[in-house]
Amino acid sequence: MADMGAIATRLPWLSAADRADRVDGAMRPLALHLLRRAALYALIAAALLLAVPRILTELGVLGETAAVAVERAGRALEAARAYGATPEMPAMRDAERQLLSARDLVRRGEKREARHAAAAAAASAVEAQRAALVARQEEQRRAEAIVDDVDRRLNDLEDSYTVMTTGLDKAAVSPLFSLMKAARAAGGGLALAYEQGDYAKVLRDRPAAIEVIESTSATLRSAKR
Repeated sequence: MADMGAIATRLPWLSAADRADRVDGAMRPLALHLLRRAALYALIAAALLLAVPRILTELGVLGETAAVAVERAGRALEAARAYGATPEMPAMRDAERQLLSARDLVRRGEKREARHAAAAAAASAVEAQRAALVARQEEQRRAEAIVDDVDRRLNDLEDSYTVMTTGLDKAAVSPLFSLMKAARAAGGGLALAYEQGDYAKVLRDRPAAIEVIESTSATLRSAKR
């Protein structure tokens, strides 16, 4: 057990009777009062540590300036455009509107409101980035399906061409060969666009490529008859 005399020296408000109380596990009212007050001060200090930085940031004393916040929001919009976000996307429209508002507020000296608008613009730009990535993935999926379908059609066409031209002379094969070159070029163009990541071109050029392949297939069937 600790030396009670030493404790009394460090805590002068403990009397001999107090020491007896300490042994029994009791605590003097004054000591309890001081401990409660210390706990209250600790809670107040913790609350201030949480609240004061937020308040100072809100007032512009801490954190980035309005101009920096607007610049950061502008970079977020540029990133969204790089991901493929367009003004047709609601999040992108909102981001552009909020950024214009933030820039106007900075010019008018309303820095607090400008930071709020810039923060909203940045958040909407991030949402536009997500939407653009989802749209990009869906576009890639569709383009891949188109390339696979066209490749299958071309393989069937090649088989038909081989069967059809077997035994024909050069004069008869020449026009069919020209049609096959056009069909191969159409299909190859889609495959190349897909490899280059130009999925929009794959979707855009699909109807024309399919038309060339189907036309060639119909010509081969007619020649066979």
